[in-house]
Amino acid sequence: MIAYYKNSRGQTINFMKSPYRAVEADWYDADWEETGAEYERKVTLDVLGKTSSELISNLENLYQIIAVDAEEGAYGKLCVNDTWLRCQISSSKKSEWTSFVSAQVELVFAAPALSWVREMRKQFSVRQETTLDGLNFPFNFPFNFAPSQKGQVSWNIEHPTSSEFQMIVYGPCVNPRILINGYPYEVFTTLDAGDYMIIDSQSDTVYKYLNNGTVQNLFHNRGLEHSIFEKIPSGLLNFNWSGDFGFDLTLYLERREAAW
Repeated sequence: MIAYYKNSRGQTINFMKSPYRAVEADWYDADWEETGAEYERKVTLDVLGKTSSELISNLENLYQIIAVDAEEGAYGKLCVNDTWLRCQISSSKKSEWTSFVSAQVELVFAAPALSWVREMRKQFSVRQETTLDGLNFPFNFPFNFAPSQKGQVSWNIEHPTSSEFQMIVYGPCVNPRILINGYPYEVFTTLDAGDYMIIDSQSDTVYKYLNNGTVQNLFHNRGLEHSIFEKIPSGLLNFNWSGDFGFDLTLYLERREAAW
């Protein structure tokens, strides 16, 4: 099992490795009731030290890492297996520390939403048109029965609901357009070689990053008839695009409890 906290600076505390051991946690509990307030998740740790000074050092290290986000008004991630919860520490209570070589610490993490996220990524590379062996007849037809495949990929997502996403499109390309189950994600722009564009549905933003380091806001260049920030459904996804450019897609699969 994997369980750790990663603060906004990238510093981590591993809850499953000495000198920190999780002895109790409610990250597998689920709640579908919307409270309008923050959600809390508790983790109880045994903190160990071979000497009293080592115990003090380990407790201080724990504080230095978990306190960052609460002090700076930022959020870190409580990570369990391949899911994470956006949160920050709200309280830390110590007990059973009089032995001077161990202490028990109850950590309470506050999350703005009870949304554990599993990230799924897929790369879609440039695809050249290929002609497959089709049907052979002893005479000619004025059209080709051999199918042509270019920019056609399927991806099966097993999840109950639609998902937020981040899409990175790589140049060179002009007016990149991607159909997902027939729904268009389209931006009217030109990406040169070395340029790329990021569509982020969570923040409703689309930016172009040029090879020279310049960043351009493409919000007003997006397709307006269909929102490019529309969540991507689950199930079998059929992708269709020109095949002349590549792109990466990250899906954020949200759930109410941590993954087992």
